[in-house]
Amino acid sequence: MAKVYISFLGTNDYLPCRYQFAGNVPGGVVRFVQETTISVFCSSWTSDDRILIFTTQEAKKKNWFDDGHKNPKTPPPLGHEGLERRIRGLGTLACQVRRIDIPDGKDEDEIWRIFQKLYENLNDYEEVVFDITHAFRSIPMLAVIAIHYAKALKHVELAGIYYGAFEALGTLEEVTQIAKEDRIAQVLDLTPFSRLLEWTLAIDRFISSGDAGLVENLATKGVSGILKETRGGDQSAKTIQYMGKALKAFSKTMTTCRSQNISRDAKRLKTLVSNSQAFAVLPPFEPLFERIRTHTKLFKCEEIRDGIEAARWCSDHNLIQQAYTILQETLISYCVVAVQEDHRVKENRVVASQAIKIYADKISEKEWGKEAKTNETLARKVMHLCSGHPRLPKLMKDLNQHRNDLNHAGNVEAPMKAETFFKNFTKFIDQIDQVLVVE
Repeated sequence: MAKVYISFLGTNDYLPCRYQFAGNVPGGVVRFVQETTISVFCSSWTSDDRILIFTTQEAKKKNWFDDGHKNPKTPPPLGHEGLERRIRGLGTLACQVRRIDIPDGKDEDEIWRIFQKLYENLNDYEEVVFDITHAFRSIPMLAVIAIHYAKALKHVELAGIYYGAFEALGTLEEVTQIAKEDRIAQVLDLTPFSRLLEWTLAIDRFISSGDAGLVENLATKGVSGILKETRGGDQSAKTIQYMGKALKAFSKTMTTCRSQNISRDAKRLKTLVSNSQAFAVLPPFEPLFERIRTHTKLFKCEEIRDGIEAARWCSDHNLIQQAYTILQETLISYCVVAVQEDHRVKENRVVASQAIKIYADKISEKEWGKEAKTNETLARKVMHLCSGHPRLPKLMKDLNQHRNDLNHAGNVEAPMKAETFFKNFTKFIDQIDQVLVVE
């Protein structure tokens, strides 16, 4: 994947200092933070990679070219080298270096033009390093949005966002009293804030649609930066990766109606999410993980009840066909279990389904299905169950009508309207809750 370094150049007469990454020896004295960040990130880049410096016309005149700043009291310039020369002086950079003009951003139209400039200069499948230190006004926010926009449309990846915290050294007057070699400003890694945005979008997608693909992708790529450097970081990272996979498995179980896996996958997910409480994560991530905990707490590792919750979960995530399928199959499981037979045996499920229909439609014994005749004992047990639960046969019949309409894509007599399925589902859930309470 090709790499691109993006930075903005302002108009200030920047004071020289030394920039330091956490835990590293500070570099040499420089006026521009880009000298440090380019040295750190771009020194080994190839001709396929790029350095892009965005400037307004004033920034180009004052800081890209030499002698852009003058002493107001004397005519000659201050003799400062511009960033263009300073980058050339970094040594043999193999990557391309380009300066790109942007407007001042003084109105909405110019802000949109800056956004467009950023976007159009990002190539497909690039990895972006972003230095926002000298970006002015709303540019940092705008650039992050543009990069995430390009992430969706051009598949770019954000490798890091960095900010040289020069102002932490003190006021301008205070800094001028410090020797240049002793002015050591930290370069802050702001990448976790971008990761937070990614995780927020991923978890929101899971909560709203049931799709855990983004969460799994983020967890698989790693969680460096979101974990505090405290207890059990490696194990915590592994557990978050397992959680991503568990979310994906849970999501697939729902979308493919794997009813026999619901309790197992829900239990595994709940355990991993519960374990995440022991993680030393950055504080903003805690509410995100809490949302997943809240979203899965209704699953009790009881197969029949979990089936009902799974159907409700599918309906809440607009998986209405899956909701009806799981709901009806769970009700069949309930009937088989209620007469103390194994609901995982296919023949038992077929007999139970036939028996409910026999009872509901008052079918004579000679017209029974083959399976019901073969296992008459089970069939009569289920019919006896129905006699004690008068709502059950009608409920199953109505569920079957809805499920049949869905499975045949409306190619039935008197197909229902789409909204009918959503409207009626809540009624079915309420009725099933009453049936199970009676039992």
